[in-house]
Amino acid sequence: MNRPKLHHYVPQFHIKRFADSSGKIWVWERDLDRVFTSSSRAVAAETHFYRLTQYEKLGHDPSAMEKQFAELEADVFQITDQWLGWLRTIVPLEKIEIPDINREIVSRHIALQHLRTATTRDLLVAFAEADSTSLLNSDQRREFHTETLWNLPLVEGLMQKIYDSIWLFGRNCTATPFVTSDNPVSFRTSDNRQWIKLDMLSYDTYIVFALSPDIVMYCYPKTKKWRVVDKFGDSLSPVTFTDEMVDCENSGQVFMAWRFIMSNQNSFQAERKFAPSIGTDLYADKHL
Repeated sequence: MNRPKLHHYVPQFHIKRFADSSGKIWVWERDLDRVFTSSSRAVAAETHFYRLTQYEKLGHDPSAMEKQFAELEADVFQITDQWLGWLRTIVPLEKIEIPDINREIVSRHIALQHLRTATTRDLLVAFAEADSTSLLNSDQRREFHTETLWNLPLVEGLMQKIYDSIWLFGRNCTATPFVTSDNPVSFRTSDNRQWIKLDMLSYDTYIVFALSPDIVMYCYPKTKKWRVVDKFGDSLSPVTFTDEMVDCENSGQVFMAWRFIMSNQNSFQAERKFAPSIGTDLYADKHL
């Protein structure tokens, strides 16, 4: 008999990096406006989220996808843990070493992190149902999503765009931490005025991905718009963050989140302020 298994659509290692000194993660549930503490195991997860029910009836291992994610996450944890150690000690404009294989592994992780969440499942299902006369049941939703995750051209295409991007890292020395969410890879338009929920790195759009409360990663496409940052590839940005700049990056997590925003502090005032603006142009000029 198969026991229920919790599948995380955001890796536990990522969530743990946003815990406070006692190991608690502060969670703000955006739509209900409630704050609670949690462990990394209890958020951004659902029972059998990646269970391959379509192949289980044929005798195949229904947990194959979850096992593949676990293997990838183990590699990504080691790579990014080393990055964090370097990025906290190097000087601005100093590069970190990223071998091609590590770049490939992290590119795959970011691509799949974008595609594997509950938010993306909802969006993909909504597109599918728009072209159908009926709604998908829970098994059909899961099967549609897992088939998308095993769509090799889709995953490899997004992975390659990330791999080819200009990678730049920012270090946050303010008292305001970067936050993360249950949908942590955010996409921003080149004019910095909009966050985009489902994007495959369209022209000039770039990725903002907080690796920890003090380190953020950017992936810029190699287009004319971003030629100015090409010389800074794989290095620590010379930009000195202000609290307002950190809040601005955190607004992407508020926008992207399915339900939960996570932090190492019980302080979500800026996030609460930004949330009502979603779907409006209230902060358009501020983000220029």
